[in-house]
Amino acid sequence: MNHNHGFIVGAYPCAPSFHQLDRDQETAFWRGLADVEGISGIEQPCLENLHPYGDDYLFQQIPADWQIVVTAVMETMRRRAGHGGFGLASADKAQRLACVEYYRHILNKINRTNDRFGMKKILALEIQSAPLAGSDDVALAAECFAESMQQIVRWDWPCELVIEHCDAMNKSDSRKGFLPLEQEIAVIQALEKEVGVAINWARSAIEGRSTELPLQHLQQSQQAGVLKALMFSGTTTGGAYGDWQDLHAPFAPFASARVNCAESLMTVELASEMFALAPLESLSFAGIKLLEIDPQASVAHRIDILRDGIKALNIATRNQ
Repeated sequence: MNHNHGFIVGAYPCAPSFHQLDRDQETAFWRGLADVEGISGIEQPCLENLHPYGDDYLFQQIPADWQIVVTAVMETMRRRAGHGGFGLASADKAQRLACVEYYRHILNKINRTNDRFGMKKILALEIQSAPLAGSDDVALAAECFAESMQQIVRWDWPCELVIEHCDAMNKSDSRKGFLPLEQEIAVIQALEKEVGVAINWARSAIEGRSTELPLQHLQQSQQAGVLKALMFSGTTTGGAYGDWQDLHAPFAPFASARVNCAESLMTVELASEMFALAPLESLSFAGIKLLEIDPQASVAHRIDILRDGIKALNIATRNQ
């Protein structure tokens, strides 16, 4: 398969480093992943660096033709654990501006990475809205988000910008509790730069406590003309991956799957329905972000989860 027509893999929650395992296992993991067909790039969080062992390490591991989608979600959540006011949609002004500064760090990282490779290595940046933790004032959060975004889009970005929708603050028992999709779309439409939306299957399913909402969110984004990306993470109502948790469960079992996550609510059929409405060629990227829940899991099992995920998307997109 031509790498340019492959999928983006959020591999980091399957990587041995996610469970603080040793460097040899990490290297074996990336080496194994590079052999999996149908991958065109990775989704990678930007903390201080793009990898716990540093950027140089990551770039030595990945094939030269893979692109990178950078996500701000991991560092945003890490900082919010220490200060619930950190976020682009936060009414805590000092922490909102600290978050804007963090995005400037990401911009510098993206520019340095592109310079290093002499090409547009970074395909897109996934931005998250992140209101003040515990607040239920959607209108104020939307206002704060608009202010942050107006500032951020003025910078000279060499990649696409997409808002990754996470489950909304106006739903009970929310996991991330960020802005509702409606407000995110309204903020985007008021901007002078083109910014898209990325729908993550699990995050929408968790918001609605239903497997229907991801499709509805896709349609809502499409009707607004802002849908740019689809990412597939699963969720469950029981078992190792918990009760409607945002833990990136693998796909539900399908014919040629190697990994059996029987509790997963995310099926190949549901992915097919998504791609029937939003074919691959209409998107900037599509892919998977899956987590290995067992800290002691072998490198082979970690890779199998991702191999299955790619296989599931291949079946889902061929079913059109």
